[in-house]
Amino acid sequence: MFEIKLKIQKKWLDIKLRKNKEYTAKQVRDTSLFALLISSFLKLTALVFFGLIIIFPFAFMLSISLMPVDQADNLKNNFTFWPESLEWSNFSAAASETATGKSYWFSFGLTFTNVLFSIVTKLFVTMLCGYAFSLKQWKGKNIVWTIFIALLVLPEVALLNGQYYVVTKIDNSIGWKKDFMGIITIIAIPFIASIFTALMFRNAFEAIPKRMKEVAMVDRAVGMKYFFKIAVPMVTPTTLTVVILTTIASWNSYLWPALVAGTDYQIMSVWLFGVGRIEIGGEEKILQSIKMAGAILVVAPMFIFYFLFRKRIMRSISRQGSAIKG
Repeated sequence: MFEIKLKIQKKWLDIKLRKNKEYTAKQVRDTSLFALLISSFLKLTALVFFGLIIIFPFAFMLSISLMPVDQADNLKNNFTFWPESLEWSNFSAAASETATGKSYWFSFGLTFTNVLFSIVTKLFVTMLCGYAFSLKQWKGKNIVWTIFIALLVLPEVALLNGQYYVVTKIDNSIGWKKDFMGIITIIAIPFIASIFTALMFRNAFEAIPKRMKEVAMVDRAVGMKYFFKIAVPMVTPTTLTVVILTTIASWNSYLWPALVAGTDYQIMSVWLFGVGRIEIGGEEKILQSIKMAGAILVVAPMFIFYFLFRKRIMRSISRQGSAIKG
């Protein structure tokens, strides 16, 4: 009986192997050179098409920034992609003082300081928060975490009213807006605490193997020593991802800085709003070539940052969630 069963199983396996072999051979026969060329052509066409859709707005913006003022203002009547002459002076004009009286370099320094302050404070707050929730069960942990996760459904705009009320009350008491660091603190408030970032760190800390924790306890690396010397280095991919996301969000923020900082302290996105605005005969006019030159100056630092650190950025994103397994 046992031999009959083995023969049936062997016969069934032979049939399956024969079918798989025939299917594979059929695929090889059907894949001709013409089909490969057509497939490659269609893929290349799709990539070029979508690439042009992405690149064209930036290329056109760069072209307008190099146009003479008259040509850029007359694009509605006489559309052209190429500038009649390269006006590099548009960039120096955009970098000078705008209608609000603030230069490009002042706004750049303010934005750069805000980005650094936002990164440092967010890492400090959210890393400690994520580590606390990755520890073993403590009283009220699930309730507090459920409340935090529930807050993720609220859009950022819904929190602005409460944040603005708190900032206004504190400013009336201690005068936050009177000095540079006070303004930096106010602008960075929405980026200091992030439930989503805390969730990322919580998952990263929980992914650290228990074996590593046990070895650390044997070596008396507990508490803050374990946190700074073992846990934090092991979540480096997550940390780099948070740094990248915070940099982009802080650099591109507009609504909150425009609401709280006023006209004396303008980060790049708010500064750009006043670039190229002039008054002629009591009417406001926007010089499009100067405006586009200002836009190039705003996005240029982020492009430079990406091209300098693109390998590390891609490596950190690709290793996210997998660097501490094992």
